[in-house]
Amino acid sequence: MITLKNAKYVMELSNVGAEIHSLINTQQGNQYIWNGDPAFWGRHTPLLFPVTGPLPNGHIQVQGKSYPMPVNGFARDMPFQVLSHTETEAVFLLSSNEETKAFYPFDFSLQVTHTLLDDGYRSTAQIKANEQLWCTFGWHPAFSLDMNQNGADLSTFVVEFEQEESVDRLYPVNGIFKTEKQFLHHQKTLQLSRTETDKGPIVLNGLRSAWVKLSSTQGKHSVTVQRADMPTLVIWTKEQLHAQFVCVEPMYSFQDAARNPELSKMEGMLHLAAGESRTFSNAFTFN
Repeated sequence: MITLKNAKYVMELSNVGAEIHSLINTQQGNQYIWNGDPAFWGRHTPLLFPVTGPLPNGHIQVQGKSYPMPVNGFARDMPFQVLSHTETEAVFLLSSNEETKAFYPFDFSLQVTHTLLDDGYRSTAQIKANEQLWCTFGWHPAFSLDMNQNGADLSTFVVEFEQEESVDRLYPVNGIFKTEKQFLHHQKTLQLSRTETDKGPIVLNGLRSAWVKLSSTQGKHSVTVQRADMPTLVIWTKEQLHAQFVCVEPMYSFQDAARNPELSKMEGMLHLAAGESRTFSNAFTFN
């Protein structure tokens, strides 16, 4: 594990998936990141690459050849090389190799940088195509419902939007999206509930807000997620279990198992020509 620290926070990271495992406010002792209890969900803040969401029969196709692909991609389970780390920043690299090409037959590099800030952290991912490829990307941070150290229930949490929003909600049933029309209707807040999260991920497209804020009526601590240029926002916790976390996930796209399995034709994919790169950089700030 790698430790980053500044005057206010201590962050623990793993080179597996370049994943943040812990972020503690050392002045007040509160933990913002889910502890990864495997009885509920054994992850913390995985990154999603080169796909997000379920796939037809768990496979992709490239020029007609089929490759197995885990839900949300393989990068979250791969060891990254640690390129550098200072007291407040760590840089990780995943480059294509024989193991990645069993899933995804492209030459690429994925460089991930986590930087501690005075009020939280910034995560940056640069995807570089060494040959023409198609991919998508997303952050999947799980925030602890115990951030106020009081065991608050999910129902006390609210997602606040920077702007008034009116959008549909998508949620997968057996891997295929259903649509709930006008899930948000001229509103700046979404009251969370197990009734809604038990349906599955809350997938929102077309939001205007540059940021969203997760907070509880039972405490002063909150998390603000800067969406930057991520078109999709997903809100999720483990269905049918009273897990003490909720994920607020900025993504490039999130699709369902009805999509065309051929990557070059798959909906929501980012196309990069040989030599091109794309960078996603999102700040997560805390009160």
